[in-house]
Amino acid sequence: MNWNFDDERHPARELHRLLRVQARALQQLEGIRSDLESPGTVELLRTLRSRTGSVLPDRIREVVATIEEAIRILKVAESQARVEYTSNPTDFSVEGLPNLPIPLARFVAERADAPGFSYELEQDLVRGWVIRWKEHAADGTVRGSGQFYERPYAWLDE
Repeated sequence: MNWNFDDERHPARELHRLLRVQARALQQLEGIRSDLESPGTVELLRTLRSRTGSVLPDRIREVVATIEEAIRILKVAESQARVEYTSNPTDFSVEGLPNLPIPLARFVAERADAPGFSYELEQDLVRGWVIRWKEHAADGTVRGSGQFYERPYAWLDE
């Protein structure tokens, strides 16, 4: 499947959305934990316990522990999402291209449908697959160009 980054369902766009939601939730949870552990709140709970014998301080400690567990789970989920996104080679294929290594296939797949993007593919005996690419702006000027190798440092071994 060819992905266009402007497409709402593009994996990179979906991952970016997921990471933004995760960051917002993480920020809110850390703020709540900070408020509950602030010196003013701790002193208020101590005073409440000494005057009334309230169990509220114990309940607040349980809430803080639960928030810390939620923070840990969010961080693990972010890590897993990043690993799944970068390790799924089937999402990055371009029809008509040979079996390229994942980073090269991902590079071409993410840009193949972009306006002004062009590339050439060849195979070097030493460095493996070589992708030479150019990206033209709407006015025809070259916005970017470069080349990628399957084994960029292979020539050093000889």
